Amino acid sequence: MTHLSSNLLLVTETPPGTPNGFGVTLECMFREIDHQVVYTDAAFKKFGDKLGYVLAQVPYHPSGRFLLSFLAGQIPEWRGKYSSSWLKKHLSEKFSSVYAFVYSTECMKYAHWIANKSKIPLVVHLADHSPEFERPPSANILRCATKLVCITEEMKSMYEQTLGRKDIEVLQNGAEQACSEIASPRPPPFNEQNPFILCFMGGLFSYLHGDCIEDVFEAVSQIRKKTPWIEFHLYGQRQPQHFLEDLVHADGFTHHGIVMPLDRKFEIMEKAHCFVIPSSFNEEKHRHYRYSFPTKLPELIASGRPILSYGPTETATNRILETNNIGLRIHDRSVPKLVDILKNLINRYEAYTIKFNQIEPNVLETFSANSVRIKLNNILLSN
Repeated sequence: MTHLSSNLLLVTETPPGTPNGFGVTLECMFREIDHQVVYTDAAFKKFGDKLGYVLAQVPYHPSGRFLLSFLAGQIPEWRGKYSSSWLKKHLSEKFSSVYAFVYSTECMKYAHWIANKSKIPLVVHLADHSPEFERPPSANILRCATKLVCITEEMKSMYEQTLGRKDIEVLQNGAEQACSEIASPRPPPFNEQNPFILCFMGGLFSYLHGDCIEDVFEAVSQIRKKTPWIEFHLYGQRQPQHFLEDLVHADGFTHHGIVMPLDRKFEIMEKAHCFVIPSSFNEEKHRHYRYSFPTKLPELIASGRPILSYGPTETATNRILETNNIGLRIHDRSVPKLVDILKNLINRYEAYTIKFNQIEPNVLETFSANSVRIKLNNILLSN
């Protein structure tokens, strides 16, 4: 593989390595590419300072008292205008291109301005869908970008129709080799000393996982009445913080919060017997979430553990699982169906693990971190 020799500027809301889906994906993608990072979300300042990333808070506060700071080049943006002085002071290096990994139009517009100012190519990678990207002038930026990358095939198809582009690439997070090398889960029989561990990894968001994750709690609660050694463990943030607060403290349920460093995920995955991926059945929520991609999905596939997907058929998760004949999938909202499939999984666990360990090698390679990095490198070389 031919590697890039020049320096790339990564512009994003969330810096690489942060304990969320965007940070994890960027950590995977850019591990072997020479790059510098500018991030626009001040919520990550403590983390960004530690790693030497440049914070360009965009948008900045629109208050009139910041006008002088803007004119003096002390802040990067003010009321939709960008500071050339600030850019020169903080990013004086020559870059080969700008890679905008974004989920907001504000960050994308800023990356577009930097690329124009520096007269270098702009690659836009849409990490999540928003209706704002379909409206001018955002849609014009997407049409004119040197390269356009989406996070899922569903998103690609939608933007092909919206923008009239036929050259859109799809790039997601990949699974590092370590995911395939974790030890096998503890085998049955399950009991108090060897509980069956159902696991959710990733951020829990009320607007994405509400109207479905509650059913998983209810199903586990019902099973625990006769078999109290099934446990549900959840890892990651909750937004808002009180989301599921009345459920996560019940017996058999543990919400561990954000676990750092990120490499501890292998230890977590090793303890799990089954991973669950919930997708909201609420029509309005689903309309947005269907274009999203659970960052952990490639890693869960590589682990060889059973995966239970609970959500509408049209989600990116279910398309991937169905296409590759992976996972247990429930597409109708039904607590009884969840109870039945979990009981069956527990009772026939060894048979299920054999099946999940028979995934075709070419499928595993498709979702590998190595494959992701090769594809990104090729995208950048073709600029």
